[in-house]
Amino acid sequence: MQNNFILGTAGHIDHGKTALVKALTGIDCDRLEEEKRRGITIELGFARLDLASGKTLSIIDVPGHERFIRQMACGAAGMDAAMLVIAASEGVMPQTREHLDILGLLGVRRGLVALTKKDLVDEETLAIAVEEAADLIDGSCLAGARVIPVSAQKGEGLEALLAEIEALAGGAPERKTFGAFFLPIDRVFSKKGFGSVVTGTSLRGTAGEGDEVEIMPGGATGRIRSLQTHGEKSSGARPGQRLAINLSGVSQDDMERGDAVCARGAFVSTECSGAWIDVLPSAPGGIAHWQRLRIHVGTADVVARVSLLRLDSESNKRAYPPGGGGPAQIIFERPVALAAGQRFVARMYSPLVTIGGGIILLPNSRTARSRAEREAKAETLRLLAGDFGPEAFLAALVRDAGIAGAQELQRLSQMDRQGFSGAIAELCAQAKARDIVTFGKAPVFASAAAFAAIARAARGILEKFHGEHPELAGLDAEKLYPALGAVKGAGKIAAGDWRDLVALMARKGLVAQAEAGELAQGKTFFCAAGFRSAPDDKFAALAARVRDDIEAAGYALPTQAEIEARLGISAAEARRATAFLREREDLRVIDGGLFLSRKTRDKLLAAIAAMREDITVASLRDSIGASRKYTMPMLEFLDSQGLTQRIGDKRILAGKTE
Repeated sequence: MQNNFILGTAGHIDHGKTALVKALTGIDCDRLEEEKRRGITIELGFARLDLASGKTLSIIDVPGHERFIRQMACGAAGMDAAMLVIAASEGVMPQTREHLDILGLLGVRRGLVALTKKDLVDEETLAIAVEEAADLIDGSCLAGARVIPVSAQKGEGLEALLAEIEALAGGAPERKTFGAFFLPIDRVFSKKGFGSVVTGTSLRGTAGEGDEVEIMPGGATGRIRSLQTHGEKSSGARPGQRLAINLSGVSQDDMERGDAVCARGAFVSTECSGAWIDVLPSAPGGIAHWQRLRIHVGTADVVARVSLLRLDSESNKRAYPPGGGGPAQIIFERPVALAAGQRFVARMYSPLVTIGGGIILLPNSRTARSRAEREAKAETLRLLAGDFGPEAFLAALVRDAGIAGAQELQRLSQMDRQGFSGAIAELCAQAKARDIVTFGKAPVFASAAAFAAIARAARGILEKFHGEHPELAGLDAEKLYPALGAVKGAGKIAAGDWRDLVALMARKGLVAQAEAGELAQGKTFFCAAGFRSAPDDKFAALAARVRDDIEAAGYALPTQAEIEARLGISAAEARRATAFLREREDLRVIDGGLFLSRKTRDKLLAAIAAMREDITVASLRDSIGASRKYTMPMLEFLDSQGLTQRIGDKRILAGKTE
């Protein structure tokens, strides 16, 4: 009965971790010749442990030397529980403490302490060692864990140790993960007759034979040929499972430790991630803004800068002191593959000392460039740190982007289609509670802050327009499109979705729908809330003169230059007057810059309806007494409006048959 449970070792070098694993499982985790020659563990080791209950779990044996903290952090990243190993003959040592710190930073909260080499000390020394171990874990991530004296050489205490491991495995909470398949690679090799093989601990999602996968961050693609757990065929991958994956279509040269096997198309490599970072109380000097660090995340070891998003309340500086912490952005020096919810360890670049760690909340983010952006991103990370689930994650993506469509959200969601569909439906239902605004058909999502910023910008555009054109009722939605510039990256919204957003602003009273909007070419016009167009007497008289001139011209449609010349008015006056008439009286500008009034258009349609001969450019020209210069543009305009229908060289009125 397979159990998705990972027990990892931790502790100082030469305290007997590997010997204890061998005593429990019969497997020597030191597989390398150099390890056997030097008598120390250099690389991660893996063993299968069959419990009396019939359950099977995996043990990860980690190196204890300070030079191999990278490997230790790599192995600890997938642990459900830890077995902290302390030699009774030596007691607590530097790497004992550092390993315990790393376990806490990586979220390990359950485990036990194996007090090894009990056969090498007397009872008094053993009692002192037990007390020292209990003091060490008091207040740590392993607070309350049992301290069990054992001897790997003589087999003493192993039954008690196995019983405690059984209890840990049996009481393990279910892994709370969501999203598509993601497995950090800790080993890559090629096996004759099989090809490329990778091993690792599945972090999230499921996978099976034949599934397409992608090796991130490089992007090489392939398929899962087969899956194994401790040498036995596995029917499918599940979170928390130790796996060996045989891949087809991927070369060994395209993969390395630190990469991840991902569901194809579900993950995007990143160089900037939003995180919550905690500083160890023992950290020398804390963590400063833009400090260069080594970040151990999953199985990757990456150099990065850390951008702190909030000021320390005491020093009023962008620095998190020992024992403190807060929201931050991690800017990596090379692309990495990360999953939302991954824990990480932060070490100083030099000297290599563990000083903190935390959790990756937004794997793909953009670097904050201003104080306002830093505050907004800090608040997004604060909310997500307190409520981490599929809907909360999608809401955070929206807040981080400001505005995003469903397609963009799916690209960053790290979810399969089914999981994303369910989460997006829940997000729509929870939109108001999460301060998210939805609009459009797809739909499109905007944070409340982004929506407010766009609405303010739209009002600004309208107020400026009203100041320049008090006689006009307003602007159509397309003229308000520049308001999207108020939110970085929001310019991708389609025209239809933008009209829905402006209509939503009107429903919320942030702008208003202009009363005269329905008159102008079927468009809806918007104005600032409370605005009423008010042309003065002088302008009204000007507009009337322009209207009368256009109508008096009949079928000899005038241009603006001709109107200016006949009435003796300026170009600016002519533009204002014709814009007013276009909005209020359905004046149209057709091909050639010709002005066609509603009165002339209605007269033209009546003339066409009365014609008994075929309607052609020539016959209409003769019927209304207009030149071809005007007849052709007028007929093409009627065609474009669906008022007439062209069949060859002839026209018929829409709705009629020949």
